[in-house]
Amino acid sequence: MTANGERGLVGLDPTSGPLERQDSRSLAERPASLDGAVIGLVANGLGQGEDFLAALYDELNSLCAPNGAVRVLKQSVSVAPEPADWARLTSEVSVAITGFGG
Repeated sequence: MTANGERGLVGLDPTSGPLERQDSRSLAERPASLDGAVIGLVANGLGQGEDFLAALYDELNSLCAPNGAVRVLKQSVSVAPEPADWARLTSEVSVAITGFGG
């Protein structure tokens, strides 16, 4: 609602182009191989996202030699992982994959 109690509508245009970066961080370098990597698997809890990520990990395991997985199930689709899960992801994994079930 607006300040005078009227309802308003805000439209967002996804075709406006990329947003301006707010900081100077660069993207992490992509590893040349997943051999020896610990892979973070982050599911949002919808549908069969966890099952999909497990199957994806099994497929990766048949193609390379990862050194394990850290599985995280978020509490909701619209929130970041819990602080303890985030700490595990940022300290233990080499790469992470997120899965969005629906």
